[in-house]
Amino acid sequence: MRAFLLIGHKFSGDVNLNDLAGSGRIDVITRCINAATFLSHNIRRDVLFFAYFPKLYVRLKIDASRVKYLNPDERSTAALIRNAIVNYSPEREIRTSPGFYIKKATLEDILDELESVGKLYYLREDGEDLRTMEIEKDASFVLSDSVNLNDEEEREVMRRAEGIISVGPKSLLSSHVITIIHNELDRRGL
Repeated sequence: MRAFLLIGHKFSGDVNLNDLAGSGRIDVITRCINAATFLSHNIRRDVLFFAYFPKLYVRLKIDASRVKYLNPDERSTAALIRNAIVNYSPEREIRTSPGFYIKKATLEDILDELESVGKLYYLREDGEDLRTMEIEKDASFVLSDSVNLNDEEEREVMRRAEGIISVGPKSLLSSHVITIIHNELDRRGL
């Protein structure tokens, strides 16, 4: 099992399907969901994708083994996120579409969920080269959107992280980082 957590700092809950970038950079989140879950003509069924929206204290979980209606275009993925937000209830976790679950949560709550998957790794530009690190088969990866983690978030992630990983010498889009992680672990047979 692989899990990814993307912290979506800019998202405040409004999704305009005609302006995804202007909707708190929901376009970044949809690209990351697609990078985490899709193969060519198939879905990676062994993936959990989490998005945490700190402005809302909301966690979206996508269990790729259970998803339906997920297509590889940003607009339809954003529509599934919008549906989750619209149906959100602070009292309990709700399944808003097959494989999509939303609930009130803190970053600490989500990190607890990630630790139940396996070792947790923090993806950051100044980390150890992915190619030189040993990674567990069951692993979780934490990364941010276009905004770096704040000091409090980083302290909490660092307290739990097995290590800090970099995927290369250049700053890349979050969705590309997820693709590189998948590629490297696929090559290792993990």
